[in-house]
Amino acid sequence: MKSWKQTKKAYIKDHLAKPLKSPAIRLNALNNIEEAVGQYNYKLLDEDIVFRKYSKEDFMDLYMNLKGKPLNGAEKSVINGLFKFCIR
Repeated sequence: MKSWKQTKKAYIKDHLAKPLKSPAIRLNALNNIEEAVGQYNYKLLDEDIVFRKYSKEDFMDLYMNLKGKPLNGAEKSVINGLFKFCIR
């Protein structure tokens, strides 16, 4: 399993390779997710801890609770992508 940094890098590389109209929307969502989780418990972003500790659904629930409202489409897409790339 890849570390958070490796997964984030792979996600960004893949995301920027796609012909998206507004790639910055998902990149901003990624930054918001990383910031919220880091403020909650920065150790989750060490190595692959977050991917070992949480399933994709549990991580979405964690972030939704940290955010205080339902996730938007960009946030869901980013989390799906991160969990896809953490095992590649």
